Amino acid sequence: MYKLMMAVSVLALVTACSEQPQPEQKAAPAVQEATDSLSMYKTQAEALLANIRVEKEDKALEAQSAELVNLSRTLLNEFVAKYPQCQTYLDALDKAADIIPTLPLEEIESGYHADGKLPKFDDPVCYHAKDLLVHPATVQAIAMNGFKGPEDYKSAEMEIVEVIAHFDQVERALK
Repeated sequence: MYKLMMAVSVLALVTACSEQPQPEQKAAPAVQEATDSLSMYKTQAEALLANIRVEKEDKALEAQSAELVNLSRTLLNEFVAKYPQCQTYLDALDKAADIIPTLPLEEIESGYHADGKLPKFDDPVCYHAKDLLVHPATVQAIAMNGFKGPEDYKSAEMEIVEVIAHFDQVERALK
């Protein structure tokens, strides 16, 4: 009985030691790139929200929101790769990205939040992706005009709170 137990133990040990570790599976490059951009976007959006809440100066918030707009453009490209039905809609937005922050807030609202200056789209998923650019561009516009009081900071805060909600939808769509 002792020899049988020793034989089984040795066999188990040899079998366990002979198993080769499986190589770690890496995400496909496009998936990894999207994951990295998503992570960066969320981190930057949360940092911008924190800085708005402590009422940082106009120029700092303008620069930070401009960085978020630039990062959103990368995400929009990644989004179109997965959802080509959004291409016309999101390409039109991308072409306007540099102009949007220079527009009056009412024009940003009607033209880009409410889609008045964008082509029609059929898939609701496109709408969430659009807002990753439009909301920080609105904050950039507020900052360019100068924060004149608590109501401007509150408006900017609400823009970023809303973009984080849209971000969650985009994150699910890209994963």
